[in-house]
Amino acid sequence: MVVVGMAQLIVMLDATVVNVAIPSIGRDLSASEAALQWIISGYVLMYGSLLLLGGRFADVIGRRRAFAVGLVLFAAGSMWCGLATDAGVLVAGRIAQGAGAAVLSAAALSIVVTTYVAADQRRIALTAWSGLGVLGATLGVVVGGVLVELLGWRWVFLINVAFAAVALLAAYRAVDPMRTGPRRSLRFPTAISVSAGLAALTYAVIELRDGPGRPQVWIFLAVAIVVLGAVGTLESRSTDPLLPLRLLCIPAYLASSIGLLFASAVMISSSYLGSIYFQDVHSFGPLPAGLSLLPMGLASLAVALIIPKAIAVRGPVRVYSAGAAAQVVGAAALATGPENPAMVIVLLALIGAGLPSAFVPLYGIGSSHVAFADAGVGSGLLNTFNQTGGALGIAVVGTAMAAVVRTHHSGARPAATLDGVGAGFLAVAIAAAASLVVAAVLRRLTRTTGVRLAAEQA
Repeated sequence: MVVVGMAQLIVMLDATVVNVAIPSIGRDLSASEAALQWIISGYVLMYGSLLLLGGRFADVIGRRRAFAVGLVLFAAGSMWCGLATDAGVLVAGRIAQGAGAAVLSAAALSIVVTTYVAADQRRIALTAWSGLGVLGATLGVVVGGVLVELLGWRWVFLINVAFAAVALLAAYRAVDPMRTGPRRSLRFPTAISVSAGLAALTYAVIELRDGPGRPQVWIFLAVAIVVLGAVGTLESRSTDPLLPLRLLCIPAYLASSIGLLFASAVMISSSYLGSIYFQDVHSFGPLPAGLSLLPMGLASLAVALIIPKAIAVRGPVRVYSAGAAAQVVGAAALATGPENPAMVIVLLALIGAGLPSAFVPLYGIGSSHVAFADAGVGSGLLNTFNQTGGALGIAVVGTAMAAVVRTHHSGARPAATLDGVGAGFLAVAIAAAASLVVAAVLRRLTRTTGVRLAAEQA
């Protein structure tokens, strides 16, 4: 558990560690705002879209071997990022890093559920697994600030190589090979097509920053619709699909998936906008900016500890509704563009407190409606929605922020950025409000079907 937990920690840490480094990267590499969005989105997009392929890969070649391959790919991608000479090379490195993270995370989770088969052990192991993800996302903003302040932004990536080497050596001492059964097709073309379709959709959203009149916006949007539609049609007819789209025919599972997409968009986007606010509006250094974002992560961690008891008492849908409401209040207040950093820290902490109240119930509700035989692919598809939400969220808020900065202010940069950050948080507030709609749908579904979820499922 220590070995695979280390892997989960660094994978989730890298989803947030770059947020604090973004302004330094932009200055050093003369990167455009669109490139900076891709530095974040490229990682979570590849991570999310290839998770199911990573799980299939672990089934085909063995779990420990897939874990080792994922570590090597992740370390190589991190080295690539650390040595990048321009923004394009860095974006490509982040995409490679995300692909390695997908294989690594899927293999690690497969090792956990295979190793801990007793119900009590598995519950504790999965709780620890989820806690490490929250801890990694929390530590990311502080670790990023320390590394950028003391060593430079490149060490945000290069330090992963050391952690990966330690985890690789430990894996061959502590983890059994875990050979699998009959060979199955990897369905590699399907995985690449899904990634390409989601990348085209993300690109179309990012290009909207310069207005809807640009032809490439509609070209890439059309490509995304055609590619994803074709993949969905073919997968629905497959006898061994990589994407278990039949699960989306279950109303509660579909609602939970959409809810995870919105929750991830709120989480990643809030951290990104907070970093821009502290560094570009108030000229905080990387370390003070990271420390200013720490209360958001600590609030998430604190609430995560009491969520199981809250779900047992109030039920998962009510807890989810309360968390979504906290996100709406915090994001809506930030959309007004408060100039006081202390107030922004408090409001970001309010959003952070609402996040576990979304993630934990949604995973519980979604997985409870999946048959035992589909548990692996069911959790994998939920994770895919989760990570994809982060990528699309960054694309939307970055585009909203850039449009406001470009249109309304040509002079004072801090004032322009403050208005842009406010526009970004307005998009976050809309995503959080959509979560309230999902909560209402889930409340109706559970009331109509008479489903009562047990506390241990959460």
